Amino acid sequence: MKTTLDELKAFVAVVDSGSITAAAEVLGLTISATSRTLARLEDKLQTTLLRRTTRRLELTEEGAAFLEYARTILATVDEAEEQMAARRQQPVGRLRVDAATPFMLHVIVPLLAGFRERYPQVQLELNSNEGIT
Repeated sequence: MKTTLDELKAFVAVVDSGSITAAAEVLGLTISATSRTLARLEDKLQTTLLRRTTRRLELTEEGAAFLEYARTILATVDEAEEQMAARRQQPVGRLRVDAATPFMLHVIVPLLAGFRERYPQVQLELNSNEGIT
């Protein structure tokens, strides 16, 4: 079984908040669900990430090493999601326009400078249906 993002988020939240109770509140989960998620992660990794006592949590050596990876993975996922959101807001790719030569020269060409300035990630491919490029 592979580790899930929810398990990584729970682990990081427990470490950052200092308790399972506080992490559960941050994550919007029950305390038992957060505890089970953490136990499931440790089970999958076949190691103890946190030493738990009634008064505190302490990272094990393995937990400290895994925490670095977990933070990197979560940050990378966040960055990927931000990049995808940005791509939806800014057009990217090729735009092919095929039109009659007079329309191309009198309507399309005058708009090109403004279009290219506004949408620099779009590669224009202009063709006229008469075969003139």
